[in-house]
Amino acid sequence: MPPKEFDKTSSEHSGAEKGMKFRITKPHHEVLGDLEQGTILELENIAHYPTRYRLRDNEGNIWTLPTHSVEKIQE
Repeated sequence: MPPKEFDKTSSEHSGAEKGMKFRITKPHHEVLGDLEQGTILELENIAHYPTRYRLRDNEGNIWTLPTHSVEKIQE
């Protein structure tokens, strides 16, 4: 598999795929606002170098979190 391009996003990476659900493992702050620990989000896409998940909340907002700040929810 070719390496991911740093300026592009992808829909899968290391077993994570678009549409998967993730739980935040610690509080997260962005200009958009704050997310509490335990919040459930859906994977929209993945940014690379460093790898970060772009996750959508119930209101349609996109949040960018490092991979170590979330855990996959088993469905």
